[in-house]
Parts: sequence; structure tokens; C-alpha cells
Amino acid sequence: MISFELTDEQKLAQSMVRDMALTALRPAARDADDREAIPSSILDEIWSTGIVQSQADADQGARSATLNAILLEELAVADASFAIAAAAPIGFLSAIATQGSPAQKKNLLPLFAGDKYRCAAVAIMEPDFGFDVSTIRTTATKTRDGYRLSGIKGLVPLAGQCSHFLVVAQCDGASEAFIVDRDIRGVTVGEKKPNVGLRALAMATVSFKDVDLKPAARLGEGAGCDVQRIVDSARTALSAIMIGTSRAVMEFVMPYTKERVVHGDALAKKQTIAFRLADMRIETDAMRWMTWKAASILEQGGDATRQAQLAYTYAGEQAMWIADEGVQMLGGHGYLRDNPVEMWYRDTRTVSVLEGAIGV
Repeated sequence: MISFELTDEQKLAQSMVRDMALTALRPAARDADDREAIPSSILDEIWSTGIVQSQADADQGARSATLNAILLEELAVADASFAIAAAAPIGFLSAIATQGSPAQKKNLLPLFAGDKYRCAAVAIMEPDFGFDVSTIRTTATKTRDGYRLSGIKGLVPLAGQCSHFLVVAQCDGASEAFIVDRDIRGVTVGEKKPNVGLRALAMATVSFKDVDLKPAARLGEGAGCDVQRIVDSARTALSAIMIGTSRAVMEFVMPYTKERVVHGDALAKKQTIAFRLADMRIETDAMRWMTWKAASILEQGGDATRQAQLAYTYAGEQAMWIADEGVQMLGGHGYLRDNPVEMWYRDTRTVSVLEGAIGV
């Protein structure tokens, strides 16, 4: 029998992050959305959870894709942008820790072990991506001294704050990943672009124009890497974040429908509303089990491609349904900025198409 009963350690970490997310992060979410920026104090608060630094721990047992999924969900209940601010460096570090060469681990992982927030991101998505993660036009051409990288990546979270990018590119007919220092010649971080959702993330386009890289920049160096595993990790993390936004909507509308009286009765007592609330809970739980299963496979080093795709696709569909139902249950109030549901609706729509930018 498959069981996802949390361990005492997981329960303790979940409780700690949940309390911090609701007391410190949730109150700051609307202001960050309005300002289209995450305050440094909030980034340091996220860093204080230790979820990012654990990926850089030399002890492999300190890293857990399942625990990351649990904690990303809790952060997303407070705000999806804040959750992705944690997931972006997690994705980068996880790839280095699991697939990097000994030299890459030695040189990069300690940079993220400090007590101040530091960002890096996986760059897979491209401006003309559509919704097919396999259509990558960025290329890395072999040269006498290494590789020459050219291409454009889009929707990179917190791009202006990233010290490194893990860039997925086509090289000799196969997908490879390259570690690129943000300050190297040929790398240009564009201006942040206005988005409907996740506005606080200040996502931007990053251009790579004839960027000369040493052989050591290739993830895994001579051994190469498994790019599909990076994609699977990103899909699992996004699924966890969509569970969090779904929970936020559900936990907001349930008490509202119990208190809102229409035609002499509370909304929650009306059969159509009661059934929809029950469906919200069912779908949220289903998303969680699918996501945890994908994370568990990743953690054990198995092939998680099918399970991660199922979790990501299902979460994208159901999270949008839950967000839409939340807006509908609030009636005209659902579109007002006085209620956070309209922001969660916008964020959910954006998260559902943000494939390949983060990880667990």
C-alpha cells in the first residue's frame, strides 16, 4: 500500500513554514504585487526557512524533493510569487547537487550556503515556446576552447537578481545544460515586463549572444546531464505551488460562503455551492498525492517523467478550475482587489504556463 504519511521531521518543517508564511508572508503579498517587486526583507524571511540552503548541503540526506514539495505548497498558500522565489534557486542548486561534476559542486554550492538570499535560476522557456518544452532554439556550438552559446530565454524569475543561470540548449542534436555566470560577456538581462500574474517576480528575458564558455560550464562536464530530470523537477515544483494557490482559494471561500447569507440561507447550505466546495477539497487532495508521488520518485532517483507530467497537467487544469470557482462564489466581490482571490486567480493562470523555470 502506498502511504504518504508525513514523518515527524516533515511535520515540524511544514508547521514552521506554514506559521511563517501566514504571519509574515501573506500580509506582504498584496503590496509586493502592487509594487511589482519582492522586498529584500521578505526574501531573507524565505531564506531563513533553510529550504534553499539544504540543496547546497554536502550531506545528500539533507536534500529531499518530497520535503521541498511540501514546503513550496505552504509558501504558495501565502503567495505564489514568494514560493517561486524559493523554487528558482532550489531548481538551480538541485541540478548542480544531483548532476554536477565534483568541481561544479565544490565551486557553486558553497556560494548559496550563507544567511542572505541569493538567486539563481534554470532557464528553459523561450519567447516563442508555445507550450512545448521540447522546442528549444538556444544552441551551444562546440569550439576549440569549449562552447559558444546563443539564444534567448524568457520568463526568468527574478532575472535581475540572479548570479547564475542554468541554460538548456541544443548541442550536437541533444539537449544539454550549461552553467552561465550572469556577468560573463554576451549575457544581457532585459527589463522586467508587466505580467497579469506573479507580478512581484519581476520576470524578464535573458539574452545570450555568442557567449564563450569553458568545457567546465557544461553541467556534469564530460559526463553530461539528464535534462529531462530537470524538466521533471520543474513540473513537480510547479504542481506543488498550484496546490498551494488552490488551498488559499479554498480556505478563503469556505468561511465566506458560510457567513454570506442569500435569500435567507448561507451560501454554503445551497446544494450547488456545497458540492463545489467538496469538489475543491477532493481535487486539491488529488493534486497533492500526484505531486508527492512524482517528488518521491525523483528523490529515489527513478524515472519521474510520466508522473511529473501527469501531476503538472492535472494541477494546471484543476487549479484554474478552483481559482475560477473561487471568483464565482464571491460574486461581484471576486473581481475586487479588496479580496485576494482575484490575485490568486491571476497568479494561478501564470504559474500554469511557467514550465521549466524552477525545480524541487
